[in-house]
Amino acid sequence: MRHTLLPWERGVHFRRGCLVGELGPGEHDLGRRDTLHRVDTRARSHTPAWQDVPTSDGVLVRVTLVVTWSVADATAFVVAAADPAAELHLALQLALRTAVLARTHDRVDPDRSTVADEVQDIVRPKAVPLGVDLTAVAVRDVVMPTELRKAALAELVARSEARAALERARGETAALRSLLNAARLAEEHPALLQLRSLQSAQTVVVRESR
Repeated sequence: MRHTLLPWERGVHFRRGCLVGELGPGEHDLGRRDTLHRVDTRARSHTPAWQDVPTSDGVLVRVTLVVTWSVADATAFVVAAADPAAELHLALQLALRTAVLARTHDRVDPDRSTVADEVQDIVRPKAVPLGVDLTAVAVRDVVMPTELRKAALAELVARSEARAALERARGETAALRSLLNAARLAEEHPALLQLRSLQSAQTVVVRESR
């Protein structure tokens, strides 16, 4: 029986239940007692289901990863585990738990890249026996509990209101300072008040003449 493997495929060859070897791309003639397991070696990305992970201060944070991996050893991928993708998924979950548990809840989001690097460093050696090359890990989402999100929003609103109140106070202080300077100037130079009154009267006359 003839089998054709595409450039991104590898074939793990068994004969009568015994491992014979690994076949590369191209056409291969196999006997009736031979079995061929095709393995796709192209890079693949997937997002494991979100996970509620406890932080060091006891807050459950919902974290989602994005993982990119490929098959580096087709034989190990077929032989090492019944479901290597599931084994990889479990290893990622445990590594994420370890990375998040080392941080307080307010450090998980700012440390996204560091958390991803730690997860990758933990999982990559465990993926090698499965025939998997873990190419990249990224933290896509970090979601805090509803109560903390509301508290953070309230804090932002309070800060905004405090800045607005500070600006109003600065404006009022500037206006009072201007009035104080004008009063001092009028006290030191009484003629200025007369001049100001004359200017005002002239302005009224001009307006009425129009």
